[in-house]
Amino acid sequence: MTTILIGVDNSARSEDAVAFARRLAGATTGRIVVACAFPYSDVPSRAANLTYRDALKTDALRTARRMSELLSNLPADRIGTAAVANPSPAHALHDIAEAEGAALVVLGSTHTGRAGRVMPGSTAERLLHGAPCAVAVVPEGYAEHTHPEISRIGVAYNGTAESKAAVAAAAEAAAALGAELTVIGVVEADMYGAPAMTGGPSYNLLRQDLEAQIRANLDAVVAGLPEDVRGGVACLEGDPAERLAAASEKLDVLVIGSRGYGPLRAVLAGGVSGRVVREAHCPVMVVPRGVEAPLGELFGAEAVASA
Repeated sequence: MTTILIGVDNSARSEDAVAFARRLAGATTGRIVVACAFPYSDVPSRAANLTYRDALKTDALRTARRMSELLSNLPADRIGTAAVANPSPAHALHDIAEAEGAALVVLGSTHTGRAGRVMPGSTAERLLHGAPCAVAVVPEGYAEHTHPEISRIGVAYNGTAESKAAVAAAAEAAAALGAELTVIGVVEADMYGAPAMTGGPSYNLLRQDLEAQIRANLDAVVAGLPEDVRGGVACLEGDPAERLAAASEKLDVLVIGSRGYGPLRAVLAGGVSGRVVREAHCPVMVVPRGVEAPLGELFGAEAVASA
């Protein structure tokens, strides 16, 4: 799984996706596939119109090739294009991701979002529910700003198996990109509740004990990172989705795990992860459940240093 799949259409948000994927691809040796779906069903029916299908496919290929030209920093033999017939772009990208053995699908956010914020459109929303690999959603306007390199990666951690997979993916990316990794934990206010009863520990002591435990857990995660990854911790307080979205303003990439239920080896955004994807200021990468090294092959031993 060394392929980066970029889902595109004829819009500026696709240029955002390509701009981010281009920076990631510089730290890999894998293949990049630029894919565009066109609205046609290949299920045999009386409404079949092959001439119309060919016209739609030609237009989709033209779009994919135009977007692939934005990957000028990469060798031509690493870049491929695809046009797939499917009334649902999300289903089309899901099928291509499986066929290509993609490690990551990159999409732009919806055009209705506020500039500089991730707001997934219908394709991203649907792909995030059940994608067979990691999915990155890129904020609107990303391509318009100068991003010389990816140097600050954040990862959300709460001790679950899903967050451990996110840490593994973030560490793999940080090592390949030479980026600093910040492991982020959030202390929720309702975790320590109302003031204690007379004779018990005070409200502040409970909060301080909880913060100390979470910080200790974050420190342990950083201590376990590979030697070639520079790591730090950030222990925040408040609503997890709000605090992670706010923290993303100072990051180049934020990595989060899927929600804690659903099929293994699939991305399922919901709860905190779903809200973070919608509110973040930087590209957000959601990794699948049940995969110990979600980006291990993409950012593996053969990956090259970022240009």
